Amino acid sequence: MKPLPPRVFLSFFRGYCRPALVDTIEGDLIEVYRKRLTRMSKRKADFKFLVDILLLFRPGIVRQPQGFQDLNRMGMYKNYLTITFRVFNRERLYSLINVSGLALGFTCCLLIYLFISDELSYDRFHSDGDRIYRVSAAYMRQGVWEPYASNAWKTAELIKNNYGEVEELVRIMPDNNTLFEYGDKKIVEERLAWVDDNFFKLFSFPLIQGNTAEALKGPNKVVISESIAGKYFGTENPMGKIFKLSDYPIELQVSGVMKDMPSNAHFHFDFLISGETLRQVVGEGLFTNVGWDSQYLYARLAPGADPARIEATFPEFINKNLDFWKSTTFKMFLQPLRSIHLQSNIGREFEANGSLTRIYTFSVVAVFILIIACVNYMNLTTARSMRRAKEVGMRKVLGAKRPDLMGQFFAESFVMTAIAILLAILFSFLLLPQFNQFAGKEISRNVLFSPGIISGLLISLAIIALVSGFYPALVLSSFKPLNNMKNSGGGGNFGLVFRKGLVLLQFVISIGLIASSAIVLKQWTFMKNKSLGINDDMLISVPLQTMDRRRIDVFTQELLANPAIRKAGLSNMRMPGWIGNSTGYTAQDVNADEEVNKSMKIIRIDYDFLTTIEAKIVEGRNFSRNFPSDTLSSIILNESAVTQLGWKGAVGKWMQLGNTKYTVVGVVNDFHFESLHRKIPPIIFVFNPRAFNWIYLKVDKADLTSALAHVEKIYGKYVTNREFSFTFLNDDIEKQYVAEQKFTEVFSVFTGLAIIIACLGTFGLISFSAERKSKEIGIRKVLGASVGHVSFLLIREFVVLLLIASAVAWPVTYYFLNGWIQEFTYRTSIGTMPFILATTLAAFIVVLTTGFRAVKAALANPVESLRSE
Repeated sequence: MKPLPPRVFLSFFRGYCRPALVDTIEGDLIEVYRKRLTRMSKRKADFKFLVDILLLFRPGIVRQPQGFQDLNRMGMYKNYLTITFRVFNRERLYSLINVSGLALGFTCCLLIYLFISDELSYDRFHSDGDRIYRVSAAYMRQGVWEPYASNAWKTAELIKNNYGEVEELVRIMPDNNTLFEYGDKKIVEERLAWVDDNFFKLFSFPLIQGNTAEALKGPNKVVISESIAGKYFGTENPMGKIFKLSDYPIELQVSGVMKDMPSNAHFHFDFLISGETLRQVVGEGLFTNVGWDSQYLYARLAPGADPARIEATFPEFINKNLDFWKSTTFKMFLQPLRSIHLQSNIGREFEANGSLTRIYTFSVVAVFILIIACVNYMNLTTARSMRRAKEVGMRKVLGAKRPDLMGQFFAESFVMTAIAILLAILFSFLLLPQFNQFAGKEISRNVLFSPGIISGLLISLAIIALVSGFYPALVLSSFKPLNNMKNSGGGGNFGLVFRKGLVLLQFVISIGLIASSAIVLKQWTFMKNKSLGINDDMLISVPLQTMDRRRIDVFTQELLANPAIRKAGLSNMRMPGWIGNSTGYTAQDVNADEEVNKSMKIIRIDYDFLTTIEAKIVEGRNFSRNFPSDTLSSIILNESAVTQLGWKGAVGKWMQLGNTKYTVVGVVNDFHFESLHRKIPPIIFVFNPRAFNWIYLKVDKADLTSALAHVEKIYGKYVTNREFSFTFLNDDIEKQYVAEQKFTEVFSVFTGLAIIIACLGTFGLISFSAERKSKEIGIRKVLGASVGHVSFLLIREFVVLLLIASAVAWPVTYYFLNGWIQEFTYRTSIGTMPFILATTLAAFIVVLTTGFRAVKAALANPVESLRSE
């Protein structure tokens, strides 16, 4: 008997080898085995046989599991792509609508994401930023706490001495409108601050030149920004150069150059002057006065320190250390550095901060836009699926399984979404500079290609492709071959209801966005046009901080010598602006105990300030040169002050401010000295010629050029160390609402884009509906139907859905917008007009979008649609 390999090895081979190949391969293996036996031992031949059968264990030889079809998967995927592009080519209009809608939607979402991401990135570049806090303060005024971002210089020292949890504490005192001189250059700078020498230990602003530990140590040191170095010194080395500040006057030596502070910081300075230098500028007494609250305190806490526990001890700290302040009238609180930009909008902020509400709003808008774009795709794809019924039926007859069919339609969804995302990246790249200018941002194009963005887009591609393609794939793959081969329509009632539901969702979102945009615009217009209680037309303001106060009267008279200067008034405060000075008081017929926690704002003016701004005296009189006592012991109150005091008639009554008793000689109407973000406070107007920092001029509109030339000439005569500058009051007022204006514009633009995307989908659906009903339209025309009747037949279902959407969108939108508008101190009423306008505009857009296609279908020759019958 001829020798055979071990039976277990043969059984293993026969078990995995394809039946058709067993006899041939097994015979060859045994023949090789027997030849080896003539040259080697049986044990070695058995081992070689095992190696041979293991090497044969490969895809071409291994048998497939029962029921497995031997398909070429790569070929199948290639077929998916081939069919996908053939479908796109055959149905160019619908494919273009789908890709355009998705691309536009992704572009909007990408830009909104970049905006939100930039807002959320503020102050996150600082090392240990999660442990840095601003120590802010609040004062009890008019029975409510009035919070401010600033605090006192002396308070910083007391905090450092009393709280071991504080690792570092930095004081920042901002300054502006300061004249810097270097060589023949004299430039008024606005972005400077006096800071402690450990500024760079707390904040992560890198130095290009200089040592962070030494740059701000000692007096007369200044660190400048990179852009300032180029502005003053060009290519020269700025280190050691000397600036003159003639306003103080002092000299500053450049001890460091820092990179420009990034746009996503909540403060920006070009000059950082050492805190020791400040002692040469202001009186020494201010450094020990806890009432000198012009500084900003930032503290870094030790790891593990509990900010809530520290805050809880502040009342005891205040009562023990802060002289005349008590915890009943003054409090302090900690603000996390990284939350300041979006969650702090208190008094004396460095710059206008962002808003968490706006972040939420834009996030919702982005989601809505994406929903509309995806709904477009799903709607058009399921509607067009009826035309592919025979294709699906034929595939099933030829053996295609449901997963294979779903794979085909998922492939189409994936390719469509991928093309849309690539186009969105291209559009975002091209539009980003314009978007930055529009939204007031400095977002780099490089961000579009960051790992985070790319990863997000890939995840979005997978999710959107699956979500958008799931229902179409499910519907198409569920068709029964017999029914499909009989006709090319179908889909059942559920498919029709589902598509109508998606259209309804689009209309609800569109009407909601239009109504919201109208309400936002209405509020912005209200704030822009609300009467301020004065006449700001042709009113200019000129700074006088460096003018000799003894010469202001002569200066004013020379200005008024020109008939183009109609009026001139003086004040210590810039209008519009924050009123920084407040005072406690006692008053006639008022219970002092009831007023102990109340105060009033105080503004120092001259005889003509109220007349120049055209405020109205509602009781009594204005300050007058005919009454010498007005310069010493007279005051004017605004209506809010009289209301707070509870007086029926204010004229002739007294108020005591500090050690001085004043008599009320007049009451002026409530006017907005500050912005509309704040309620008009009680104000006391006092005559004080030594405190005038601003002059306000009413100029002749017809002779504006002559007026400005005259003012500049006289100004140059009395102010020799400063270039002439002025602003129109109405421009200054508008600047206070830039954030609201930007929000309104951005919101309106994205609302408009969402509507355009919705229109694309509606146009696609009406086009498909007209195509699907072409034979019905042809028969109706043959039977005498008019163009109007046929057009109405196609449009009416969209109009009905629009009316239902209005009924849903109106109350939902009102609920959310009513909550939003309550955040404004002065607000418009919502009313019904924005909702009526939204529905009317949506109806107009729908009729315009669908009407064109409907009329075109109605005008078509019926012979073309009926000749196949």
